[in-house]
Amino acid sequence: MNIQFLTPKIISYSNKADIKRNRPVTSSNLTDLNRDTVSFSGRYSNVGNTLADYMEASLALQTPRLKRIATTYLDVLESVVNKLKDEGFSMDRAYCEKHPVKSPQSYTSKIVRSGKFKVPDTIRATIFCNDLYDLEKLNNKLLPEMEQRGYVVAKTEMPMNDLIKRGFKPNALEAEKSDSIYINVPDLDIRLEDAASQAHKLNPKYRYCIGNPQKSGYEDIQIRFVRDFDKKKAPIQHELIVLFGPEYSSAKHQEYEHVYKHIRNFEKLHASFDDASVNSKKANRYMDLIKLMFRGKVSEKLFLNAKNKDLYGINEELPITFGECDKNLFNSYFRGLRTALSDYYSELKKTASSLVAKRLLAKNAKDDMQILADMQEGLSQTIKRYNYENDIKNLLNANN
Repeated sequence: MNIQFLTPKIISYSNKADIKRNRPVTSSNLTDLNRDTVSFSGRYSNVGNTLADYMEASLALQTPRLKRIATTYLDVLESVVNKLKDEGFSMDRAYCEKHPVKSPQSYTSKIVRSGKFKVPDTIRATIFCNDLYDLEKLNNKLLPEMEQRGYVVAKTEMPMNDLIKRGFKPNALEAEKSDSIYINVPDLDIRLEDAASQAHKLNPKYRYCIGNPQKSGYEDIQIRFVRDFDKKKAPIQHELIVLFGPEYSSAKHQEYEHVYKHIRNFEKLHASFDDASVNSKKANRYMDLIKLMFRGKVSEKLFLNAKNKDLYGINEELPITFGECDKNLFNSYFRGLRTALSDYYSELKKTASSLVAKRLLAKNAKDDMQILADMQEGLSQTIKRYNYENDIKNLLNANN
């Protein structure tokens, strides 16, 4: 297999038009990233033998250049933030410099998890605005200042159906083909509570850039910039996340480390659970129940407490704690999920056409059980962590 630098041959594994539009590629293609073997020589001779290994090695060669570009980006952001500090903008430069470029491992992992070869946050940064709900500051201050320095909002393709949800009025032909039509829009996503009521404060070209907060309660503004002097067909994108403040940034990190990092591993399961069988329905429901538990018990409270501190100066916190009933439910959900998973594979084995197929199903079942065991252990540690922290807070309050 003759593979050129970085992605050209990898892209050939799926429909090029779909990749251009950032549409998901098929799961079999993504599996190939970790399975297909290749041979290398020269500067790639020490890498592993899968396409994922090759992609990581290729990206590693680009990292020094990307870090130089990221440093320039942070310099520009810092100058903008300093100019707009009276408008409530601020920046933790040291925090941004920890990981300004996505690592090759994270880059490849995101491709496999998302089903998309486009990774728009290769270079990223975070700034704060303590009046984030005032969209005039985004439209009239931040974006113009970045544009003056050569950074303009990138374009992205959005499915027509998503645009319709954001208020787009299609004509008859567009409505008829809304499932297959993609429209160019600015790569700006305003994921704030009740942001639609301020649409009149935005430039008309941003009218369809108002989304919704995440189910976890997480809110932010996401922007992807490109340099206006970069004439490449695929210019480097610079992601910017705008948050309420440092407390919210800390909550985002905690939620990732103690909840999302574990929950997202459901995506690693070989079992698809996409049929109408009883076992698939049960498994999907148990996964939803586990997500709902940690969303309500941890994620929503983390983000609400942080927003209260950054935006309103309110230091009182909603307690994050799990009672005995919660812990029993948690363990019961995972028991039920494991049973549904086991029954799911048992049914598949009955219809397996060969010994090879049966062995593959057995391996997949074992792998999936291990994924669930690791998830349960990780989330158990999350429960212990927040219960311990809550006990310490209660003890300190009792002594004051």
